This record gives sequence, C-alpha cells and structure tokens, in this order.
Amino acid sequence: MHTSRYNRYLECNTSEGTTYLIYNSISNGLGTVNQPLYNALQQNDKEYLRNCVEFESLKMGGFVYETQPDELGKLEYTFESLRRQKSVLNLTILPTFNCNFRCSYCFEDMTAKHGNLELSETTREQILDFIQKSATQPGLQKIIINWTGGEPLLAYKKILSMMETSNAIAAAQNLQIEHYMVSNGYLLTANRAKQLSDRGMKRIQITIDGDRTTHNQRRVLEGQRGTFDKIMKNIKSSSEYIHITIRTNVDRHNVNSLTSYLDELSQFAYKDRFSVYFSATTSYTAGGCQSNGSCFVNEEFADVLLDLYALAIQKGLHISYYPMYTPVACAAISENSLVIQPDGGLQKCWNTVGNPRYLVGHIGNKETESMQADPWLSYSPYKIEKCRSCDVLPLCGGGCAQQSFENSEREPVCREFKYNFEEMLRFNYELQLQTNHQV
Repeated sequence: MHTSRYNRYLECNTSEGTTYLIYNSISNGLGTVNQPLYNALQQNDKEYLRNCVEFESLKMGGFVYETQPDELGKLEYTFESLRRQKSVLNLTILPTFNCNFRCSYCFEDMTAKHGNLELSETTREQILDFIQKSATQPGLQKIIINWTGGEPLLAYKKILSMMETSNAIAAAQNLQIEHYMVSNGYLLTANRAKQLSDRGMKRIQITIDGDRTTHNQRRVLEGQRGTFDKIMKNIKSSSEYIHITIRTNVDRHNVNSLTSYLDELSQFAYKDRFSVYFSATTSYTAGGCQSNGSCFVNEEFADVLLDLYALAIQKGLHISYYPMYTPVACAAISENSLVIQPDGGLQKCWNTVGNPRYLVGHIGNKETESMQADPWLSYSPYKIEKCRSCDVLPLCGGGCAQQSFENSEREPVCREFKYNFEEMLRFNYELQLQTNHQV
C-alpha cells in the first residue's frame, strides 16, 4: 500500500469547523475526507488505508496504490509519447505581421521591425501544399489551425479562403479540423464572426487590458485613439455566433484598474457569452519578468491572480482556474507542431516569431526543419532536477521552454501555482460549495 507523491493535503477552517481536503495532481481529484482518513493518508498508514471503506475510491482517484508506483516514470513516458504523437497536426499561421494597434508591450517587437508583410500567393500555396501532404500521413486524425499575427483580421479574406481550402483537404481525407484565432477584436463584426463560425472557427481570443480609461491608454490605434468601446461592441455582436475568450494582461501599471474593469464587464447583459482569464505581462525574450520594471514575477502574481479570479466570480463572470494535469506544456516542444510566419519562415514557438535566431526552416524547404528544431524537441522538464522533485510538475508540464532558453539559470520559470497551490485548492473548494448552494 502506497500513497501518491502527488497528493496534497489541506485543512480548511470555517465557522462550522475543520474540513479536510485531499487533491491529486495527476487525477486532479479534489475531495473531502474525515480526519482519521486524512491522518492515515499523510502518515501512509497502510493498515488503516487497506481496510477503510473509501479504499476503492482512493485507488480510482490516484491517491493510493496497492504496489509501489513509478509515477514520475509514467509521467515522463506520457510526456514523450504525446509530444511525438502523429494523430494531431497543430499549425499556427500568421497571415500578416502588420497590426492596426500600437500597444507599447508588443508593437516595437513586431510591426516596427517587419513592416506590412503579408502572406504572398506563393507562401499561401506552399502552406496549403504542406497541409495537403500532411493530410495523407498515416495516423493523422485531426488538424488544428491557430490564426494569429500581427492582427489576423487585416488579412480576413485570405484567412477565409485558406480555411475553405484546408477544410476541403481535411474532408477529403475524413479528418477533423478545428480553427482558433487570437485577435485584438477591433475588426471583428457579427457578419465576420458568423462567416468564421460557419467555416469551423471554434473560439476567438481578444485582449482587453483594464477599464475603459486604462485600456485606452495601453491598446491604442495609430494616433493614440482608444479602442475599448468598439471592441466591447464587437464582442457583444460576435459572441452570438462564436465563443469569445477575453484575455487580460496584468502588470503594475493596470492592476489597480481591474476592479472597475470587472465592474464594467459584469454590467454587460451578454456576459454569459464570454469567459475571462488573466495573464501576467512578461518579457519572453528576457526569460520572464525579473521584477525590475512594470511586470510581476510569478511568485508575486500568484496572490494577485487569486484575488482577481475571486472578484470575477463575485461579479458573475465566467472563469476557470482549476488545476489540471498538463502532460505537455505547449505545442512548441511537440513534434507535429509548427508556427508559420507570413514570409514562410518556420518557428516552433509563438513568442519567437520574427526572431531569425529561432527559425527552424522555411515552409518551401521543410527538410531543414527537423535538425534546427532539435533544441525544442530535446527539451524536457524530466531532465531538470527542480522539476523532477516538484509535486506540481503534472500541472505545469515544466512551464515555458522558451523562457528556459532565455533566462540566466537556463531553467524553467516556475508557474504561479507553485506559490499559490493550497490557496488555489481552497478557492476551488469554496467555489464548489457556492455552486452547490445555488443549485
């Protein structure tokens, strides 16, 4: 009889007494137990556990094993198997480097360096030819295409055309195909949302960076014109046809505006048609925030994040912040995944687009890709001691490889739930109680 090394135990003290919580990072099971069982799990009391009435449920939840498990070995095996899988082709396509916004934390790194570069007819054909050839590969079952930029809707007609062709390719081979988009939302209309949805667009992510005043200082058009009202109008009309995820970048400059921002979001009658999540503004090229400027390091952001999600729930907004097993942290370290620039350059990571140092090839000469992608495909958190010994490894999957390549320690930057893990569990337990009381 053995307990999982990925169990976490938490006492919650309330006015009604003490509640004993257990959570497992692999199964993601979260539940309450009585005090004797709680103590037996913590102490690995084999006799008690073997004879308790909850034994079968504990086994199903991954909290206990009858024989000594090699959990770390199984996690590593799953990680390597999934990153090498051939059943899903994951493509991120940038139809343009151009953007109609002039956001301070993005513009200098993209449009200012690359200008109004859009997908040429030759590159478009090379991409579709690659999709055509990939669709005939043995074992392929699904194609996922993420459309981003620059601002992808500046190349709206090209995207529609490429969606239609790629959909036809997938249909001819009996493959599933899904489309997603990251947009600033300024050019999104109800008609466009319907056309995109009709062609298989599942979700569009749009960024809003605070209340009207704050957003209009950070995410502006050329000439510093604000964008908040038009984006919210577009979300309202477009969310009738397609799910909208609102991302909010958080740093020291806008964090104090987020209470009024969530107040504004909560007033919209259509708030049930979008979801919200928060992300720390960071410097990927510097290997993450070093807390020497406006950004939060993840240890600081951990506390900020829980407060924001608690407030969002209070305002009746749709959020999700439940800890989930993540076998492979991102597509960048997966074999069957590519990011395609508008010039046809191939990258492995969204955050390195436009950076020639990270190019792994060209869509017109894909034979060069496998060799140059080796740093990404050889990256593994299971080779790093601080990851191997961490009980939240199943949740973060080793974090961001690109940050690991760039920071001074050449190691992953620990995610925020490394620092707020128990608070996050308590948050989800209390949220579960509120939901049960409302039913």
